[in-house]
Amino acid sequence: MKAALSISERDVSQTLTIQKSIQLARQAYVKRARGRVLEPLRTWFTVPGGASFYFMPAHVLGLRTVSAKVVSVNPRNRNGSLPSTSTSISVFDSKTGSELARIAGDSLTGIRTAASSALATDSLALKELDTLGIIGTGKQAQAHVPAIMEVRNVSRVLVYSRSKAHRAAFVRSASKNISVPVTTAASTEEVARRSDALVLATSSRVPLFNGSIVPLGTHVNAIGSALPNSREIDTTLVERSILVVDSMEQAVATYGDVMIPLEEKAITRSHIRAELGELLLNPSIIDRDRNDITIFKAGGLGVLDAVFADYIVSQF
Repeated sequence: MKAALSISERDVSQTLTIQKSIQLARQAYVKRARGRVLEPLRTWFTVPGGASFYFMPAHVLGLRTVSAKVVSVNPRNRNGSLPSTSTSISVFDSKTGSELARIAGDSLTGIRTAASSALATDSLALKELDTLGIIGTGKQAQAHVPAIMEVRNVSRVLVYSRSKAHRAAFVRSASKNISVPVTTAASTEEVARRSDALVLATSSRVPLFNGSIVPLGTHVNAIGSALPNSREIDTTLVERSILVVDSMEQAVATYGDVMIPLEEKAITRSHIRAELGELLLNPSIIDRDRNDITIFKAGGLGVLDAVFADYIVSQF
């Protein structure tokens, strides 16, 4: 039997352009909205005193492949030399069950998440944006800058993380690929107050800022924390906003940003206006006013990995 392909992080980055990634993400969300996906609810558990693990299998009807993603998360690793998140994707032939490839998943996750946020930003954000604010400086945050700039013209990028060294490295890296200034902020509050579109890409367990300070008209992509007891945005901001999620079922079962306001009875499930796939199929379901705050909350869908992995394997 032919050995499974081993596809590296570099292979993934070289295979996926920004334009292609946004196209693939759109395909995944639309297929899901049309019921053309086999995608069990994401399974996860946390080892006492250890890491959290996510397991995400998926198949799009008609594709040759099935994918199964495994993600490990341990924010404490940031204090040492290990990454806080590690990801791998196994790809199988949907007919025979044979393993076709093993894909290093960190770059793919960052790219497909950024493509999702780009779709959400294009659907929900105001057409005129001045400042793109980024909280977080990891691979997810880095991938978001060119992806958001593919769908909106911005005048500058403002970034914050707790580490000055990480902030400086982010500025150097991002500045190489874009023509607008990239500057650092002194706090999460500064980013929240001064941005027209926000990307929250952290593993924070508590809200990053008080939701009352976010200006009217802001669009927020909250794509970091996705555990029931963790959240990047507080109840105040959720209450003030039009809320769109990647998956209704997943949001109410595993996203602290949504679950906690629900448990507090600050919102009901009807506060979630749509899934992104539904919005892409029918943009008129949300009529955005200039003073509306919009939120896209995502924790990652197996269908995205399935569509991206199928395309990547087809290129080798």
